Amino acid sequence: MKFNHYTIAALPQLTWDGDLPCTLADLLEEFDMQLEPLREGIRSILLLDDIRNIELIIKSRLAAEDEKETDFFRAGITAPEELELFVDDPRHNIPDEYPEFIEDFFESAKTNEERNAKIEELYTGYYTWMSANKNPFLARYGTNMMTVYTVVSALRMLKNGTDLDKHLKGDTDAVKLILENRNNADLGLKGYFPEVTEIAALFDKEKTPDEVERELDRIRFNLLEETGQEKPFADHITYGYIIAFQMKDRWMTQSDEAGMKILENIINGNY
Repeated sequence: MKFNHYTIAALPQLTWDGDLPCTLADLLEEFDMQLEPLREGIRSILLLDDIRNIELIIKSRLAAEDEKETDFFRAGITAPEELELFVDDPRHNIPDEYPEFIEDFFESAKTNEERNAKIEELYTGYYTWMSANKNPFLARYGTNMMTVYTVVSALRMLKNGTDLDKHLKGDTDAVKLILENRNNADLGLKGYFPEVTEIAALFDKEKTPDEVERELDRIRFNLLEETGQEKPFADHITYGYIIAFQMKDRWMTQSDEAGMKILENIINGNY
């Protein structure tokens, strides 16, 4: 309790509309000692930045832009230089303690073309893996983010005329409700996931990929803010803070050009 009280009190105030005081990498370095008791859970959170960096590396290989400096996410658990070696030779250079879903992905996708086409499997694998985390808050975070992914995928497919029955994957309960209620404005999810109405509204307007993804991150951010307020100094408050900081940090990390490439890929289905 003392650890959580002093750590949470010392963390910079974080709001969606406010500026970040530093990057996530800098924050974690500054609070390294205080956050040590939560190291395992934080590494689980930061694995998402490794996956984002893997995607950046794969895309740079395909674009033959290796000579061009890439704006990597710097808060991940593995240095980008090591990840580049891993992408070049996954069998021999896989980082220690990586979850099985990452190894399985590279076993099934041997070329960068195949990996790029299936990149969303890394993200769904991450949220599925996180949903089984032994920490209840992190498990709920993984489940919630998988639901967001499923809703976004369904709305994108409906907009593009893609067959949901063949291609929609994600949260099992959400998929079942969507397939049964695909003609409803809320996809039958209003009672299961109230934010569906807000997400659906994003696809009813002519928004750029950048605008849509920023709004999606705002919705994710708000979901975190609403969690666990009855225990304001528990571990999950610190985890939620780091996840929220991570969401905002990626808008600081990526250049406009690199960021737009990733965002366009997200909205087109590689989430």
